[in-house]
Amino acid sequence: MPIEQITLLLNYILGSTTIISIYIAWKSRKSEVKKAEAIALENMQTVYDKFTEQTDRKFEEMQTLINKQSEEIKTLKSQIADYEKRCKHCQK
Repeated sequence: MPIEQITLLLNYILGSTTIISIYIAWKSRKSEVKKAEAIALENMQTVYDKFTEQTDRKFEEMQTLINKQSEEIKTLKSQIADYEKRCKHCQK
């Protein structure tokens, strides 16, 4: 086999492997981008879930505090009403 044919054959083989490797690199880059996007979405979902959980917990705490204060206000209003009834006829 003459050298020209061997070099031509080598050029075809090496050239085709280069094209294949470029294609594979292109596809793997797309795959890596999609994987990075998926990981970013997972991280965002995790942060959102934590935020939602903390917000719900804080809301429940605040609702409990509001309920306690409402009861305390009712008790104080009742005490004031009783005091007013008792002292309505007191000397001024």
